[in-house]
Amino acid sequence: MAKLRLFANLREIAGTSRVEIDSDTVGGVLDGAVDRFGPDFGRGVESARVWINGETANLDTPVVSADELVLIPPVSGGSQPVAASFAPSDLVGFLPLGIVVLAVLANFQGQAVWGAFLVAVAAIWAIDLASVFEKRGRVFAALPVVVTSAGAVLAAYTLGSSGYGLSVAIAVAVALGWAVAFAEYREVDSFSPTLLASLLGGLAAASMVLSRSAFSPDARAVDVFLVAVIAASVLGALALRFQAIPLLDPFTVTALGAVIGATAGAAFWDLDVVGYLLIGLGIAV
Repeated sequence: MAKLRLFANLREIAGTSRVEIDSDTVGGVLDGAVDRFGPDFGRGVESARVWINGETANLDTPVVSADELVLIPPVSGGSQPVAASFAPSDLVGFLPLGIVVLAVLANFQGQAVWGAFLVAVAAIWAIDLASVFEKRGRVFAALPVVVTSAGAVLAAYTLGSSGYGLSVAIAVAVALGWAVAFAEYREVDSFSPTLLASLLGGLAAASMVLSRSAFSPDARAVDVFLVAVIAASVLGALALRFQAIPLLDPFTVTALGAVIGATAGAAFWDLDVVGYLLIGLGIAV
């Protein structure tokens, strides 16, 4: 199967930077990608340029399993004039900036406002995931992620670090209950991502509540946090740079780097390694 690498908006539409498609020609590979990722992807392909093994290619160029195709949309600012326009959907691009501003404002408020903000962020993330799954013809349950995040916030606020561990049980119980209540969410390809997203949302929300609560860890917590974040960022960047190495996924390497950095920092400063393992998981999220 030929390997197809995607960049810019094509990568965003597909949700991945690399895909393998079985075909004998460049045109067949592109047609297979359009069938898989939908009409929006197809419109992007029409104006994109394609290379095969570093050289320009046309639709009739034959491909073999060892070939690597690169598909890059045209860079803005070229010779083709584009009329200035602004659509409501363009506001989505400002959503991360808006969340940052709200996070700063919520951080100056009490735990109730902070917890509500975390649940709202989890809800936005879950809705975005559901829309991506819908474009791919799959089902994703967004509400269990929101319910789990809310339960995790309450558990962390009332029980401290024990509530962080309880978040895992909440995520599993909510995802299983949702699958029992609604048959369409019982399939593995629907239940598994729902459970994973619930775990991520719940643990992330709980960890952010603990960072502002009376259950704060010792004075070395910031040092361990910095070690974990730096290790995760560096290892993730290296994995992104060397994607040709098998089994070197940037997301996985980043998460593992956070956990390894947190536990290594705790061991170096003779702290509770098991406790900081949980903190490393929160940082990885």
